[in-house]
Amino acid sequence: MHPLRKPKKLQEGDTVAAISISGGRAGDADMLERYQTGKKRLEAIFGLKVTETPHALSGSEYLYRNPKARADDLHQALLDPNIKAIIANMGGDDSYRLLPFIDYGLIAQNPKIYLGYSDISSSHNMFTYAGVSSFYGPNLLTPIAQPAEL
Repeated sequence: MHPLRKPKKLQEGDTVAAISISGGRAGDADMLERYQTGKKRLEAIFGLKVTETPHALSGSEYLYRNPKARADDLHQALLDPNIKAIIANMGGDDSYRLLPFIDYGLIAQNPKIYLGYSDISSSHNMFTYAGVSSFYGPNLLTPIAQPAEL
């Protein structure tokens, strides 16, 4: 196994992409307010700018039917030089369906912080396979946007 490349650390003012790489609940009507809470917390507490990938808020039904759209979102975030990190909105149960669409060379050539847990483990394995270290940690909806406070 080759050594993993470690992405550069975040600085205040950096842009983070919120992605729905597994479950699409962040875009469901009953979760949009919670998503906004998590986004505001990352901005206020850590001084980050948060942007959504193109399909991040498309909802559970659309994202389940379109694994390629989720893979495209990951590729777009990796290629965007303004995005310094990618954080999963939540876990789910089908991120393995992205595997046929992933460009591992793109991950290897654009090492960025990738953060999330639960079903996101499949995508952590994508990063490992590409030779880039990723971070098993909080998703945006859980626990960053959990009710009460961070």
